[in-house]
Amino acid sequence: MDLGLIDVVEWQTTVDLRTGRAVEAEHPLLDLGRRLAREHPYPGDLAGGGDRWVTDVAIAVDRAYRPGLMCLDYAGLYFPPMFGRRPLDEQGASLGATFREIDRLVAETGFQPVIVGLGELTPCCGQIDTSQLDGMPVAGGMSVRYCGLNRPSARDLSWLAAQPGVERILPIGEVRRELGGCGAFYDAAPEYIVAAREGWIFRGVNTGTRKIHALPAHDATIPVHGLQRPVGSLTEIAAGVLEMAQERRVALILVEAVGCATFPLHFAPVDNTRGWYHYAVGDAQYLAISTGRHFVEFPYPPGYRYELYDDEVKP
Repeated sequence: MDLGLIDVVEWQTTVDLRTGRAVEAEHPLLDLGRRLAREHPYPGDLAGGGDRWVTDVAIAVDRAYRPGLMCLDYAGLYFPPMFGRRPLDEQGASLGATFREIDRLVAETGFQPVIVGLGELTPCCGQIDTSQLDGMPVAGGMSVRYCGLNRPSARDLSWLAAQPGVERILPIGEVRRELGGCGAFYDAAPEYIVAAREGWIFRGVNTGTRKIHALPAHDATIPVHGLQRPVGSLTEIAAGVLEMAQERRVALILVEAVGCATFPLHFAPVDNTRGWYHYAVGDAQYLAISTGRHFVEFPYPPGYRYELYDDEVKP
C-alpha cells in the first residue's frame, strides 16, 4: 500500500493513495513525517518565510533520514508578484534571499546541488473570457495559458481567432500530428486546444477568482546549474540527476519565477518546449523534469474534463 500523510497544521491524517480514504498505519517513516510536519508548520504562500521553511524541513529530513536524493521546490519568488504583493521590478532582494537559503541547505547537508530555474514571470496583459462561448470551454486552474474547447460553433472559432490574446487554435488531430504522445492523452483531450499569447490567460467558470498581476512567461529555455554533463531539454534533467546520484548525494532544487535573465549562478540553458507548447510552473513542467517524459505522455491534457474522468472510484 502506498500511503500519503496530509498535514494542514490543525490536524493530520494518513490516506491510502489508491483510494484516497483514511487508514490507520504505523511505520518509522510515517512517524518521522508526522513529527516533522508538527514541528515545522508551513507559514503560507504569502506570509513570507516559505523558502526558509523549505530549507529548515530539508535539513531536518536530512538529519533524521540521510536520503541519497532529495527534491525541493522554492516558490517564494512566485506568489507575491503574481498576487500583487510585490512588483516584478522589486524581485532583486528576494532573489538573493532565496539563493542564500539554497546556499544554507548545501552548507548544512553536503548535497551536490542541481538547480533549475522554472522560468521568468511577466506582467499580466489581459484575460480572455470564455464564459459567453456557445461550446464548452475548459479553463480551470489559477493561471490558464491553454484552454480546452469542445463543440464550438463557427461563431466561437471566429470570435477566438479575433481576440488579441489568442495565439493559436489547434484541432486535436493537428496536436497529435505535431506533438505525438500516448493514446490516453488524446482519449481525454478536448476537440481543440487554444493557446494564449504571452501575458494573457483564459477565464472560465472554474478559473481561480483571485486577481492575477503576473504570469509565467513563455520561456523557450530555462537555466540549469550543477549537472555533470550537458543536456538539451528539460526532459533530460532526470537522467542526468540519477547518474550523479549513483556516486554522490544529490539535491534537485527547483526555483520558481527565475529564468535565464535572472538566474544568479552560471548555468546552461535547456529547451523548455515541446513544439509550440511552452512549459511553465505547474504539474506538466514538474512531471517533465522529474520523469523525463513530455506532457503528451500523460493522460492529463489541457482542457481535461475532471468531472467526466475523476469519479469516486478512480485510483
